[in-house]
Amino acid sequence: MPQTPPSHSGGDPIPAARARPGAAARPADVSPARLWAVSLRYLQRFSASVEMLRRVLDRRLRPAVAAGLVAPEEADQRREAVLRKAADYGYLNDSRFAEGRVAALLRQGKSPRLIAETLKAKGVAGETVTAVLAATRAETEEDIALTAARAYAKRRRLGPFRTATATDPRRAEKDLAALLRAGHSLSVARKVLGAASDNDLLDQDD
Repeated sequence: MPQTPPSHSGGDPIPAARARPGAAARPADVSPARLWAVSLRYLQRFSASVEMLRRVLDRRLRPAVAAGLVAPEEADQRREAVLRKAADYGYLNDSRFAEGRVAALLRQGKSPRLIAETLKAKGVAGETVTAVLAATRAETEEDIALTAARAYAKRRRLGPFRTATATDPRRAEKDLAALLRAGHSLSVARKVLGAASDNDLLDQDD
């Protein structure tokens, strides 16, 4: 069962190291204990992939490495130790992260292609993205591409979701172009725009 990171012991935000006026900036504390505390604070605020937390830790470690306070190899070891610990505690799980993001992005009307690109940019492996998208499709028993396109059309009031009959003969072309720009395929876009109503669209088979 996924765990929730415990609250930071002091309850206060983790402050960034600040230099005195006129003094050189002092790299932030990168002890293993501090890196763990920083990770917990981050995971309390954000749902994250392993790679996202790795980037956060790298940003904190980089100045200390540049200042010669910690060797590059030691910095890598500390970072990876924190990532393993977070995964062991159930705080990091790329499949769970991807499932949450897929559900949220589908509700926003994002296409499967754009969802995959978004997750890969967050460092989620391609095979994980493919597996989660396939599982989502099986669970909903409806093509996720159609689900996303319908949500997008509804939000933008395109096609069957218009509140009034369009008089501009170019309206259908503009609606189609809007769906294509959002990353939806031509066949799916035509299916959405060709429906007489939302109920009609829901009843269609792929």
